[in-house]
Amino acid sequence: MTELKELIVEENGAVCTLTFNRPEKRNLLTPGMLLELSTQLERLRDENKVRCVVIRGSGEKAFSSGYDINAIGENDMIKHHEGDHPLGKALRTIESFPYPVIAMMNGHAFGAGLEVAVTCDLRITVDDCLFGMPPAKLGVVYSYSGMKKFLNLIGPGYTKELFLIGRPISSERARETGLVNFMVSREELEKLTYGIADEIAENAPLSLKTLKEITNALEKRPISTEDDKSIRQMTLEVQNSQDYKEGQKAFSEKRKPEFKGE
Repeated sequence: MTELKELIVEENGAVCTLTFNRPEKRNLLTPGMLLELSTQLERLRDENKVRCVVIRGSGEKAFSSGYDINAIGENDMIKHHEGDHPLGKALRTIESFPYPVIAMMNGHAFGAGLEVAVTCDLRITVDDCLFGMPPAKLGVVYSYSGMKKFLNLIGPGYTKELFLIGRPISSERARETGLVNFMVSREELEKLTYGIADEIAENAPLSLKTLKEITNALEKRPISTEDDKSIRQMTLEVQNSQDYKEGQKAFSEKRKPEFKGE
């Protein structure tokens, strides 16, 4: 286990856990933390050994309570999703990471902290959390690209409820709206999360990458010509892969497949 100043990185076989490590500040996101998150995801992508990433917060109080207000500058709500801004870069790196990323929501999530979770591919929460988007309470707006993620995930009605009322919602309400995929007791959180992560990691790597790419492209609506060309090429690579043949053979032989990402 490698412990960094604001991020803990722990690799266990094909699963890697990235932990926001500011429990005394309810895991507020700082530029340094976000840049390190991007760096680690880029490293994992290049090494191509990890098949699933779990993101969580340190302690039991918060996944992340948002972007550190002390780091917010003038016009930051416009800039934070653009260029090389740490938050925007971290969100894009999560989205573009080739394999599934799970948000293990061990505590409350607000603002940019909740957007990090929404950017992940799956969200698993304990049953006593609160989730909120407070910009209307603060007299500011949220970024277009950030709101679009919520719109894609939970639809316009629930997005308006979350942003326009501004009141935090419970884990139960989050599950009702589709904001989270699973809700469990605190005692069951790690078992379920890592059970799912291990199950994902056993799946065919090329299929995982292509299915995530297709889903990301479909969310953009409409799909660009470049996205369509890329997806077609990736699909052909999957169909021509050894993993594809192994999956069919293992199914016919009623055994567990042994995927190699080839």
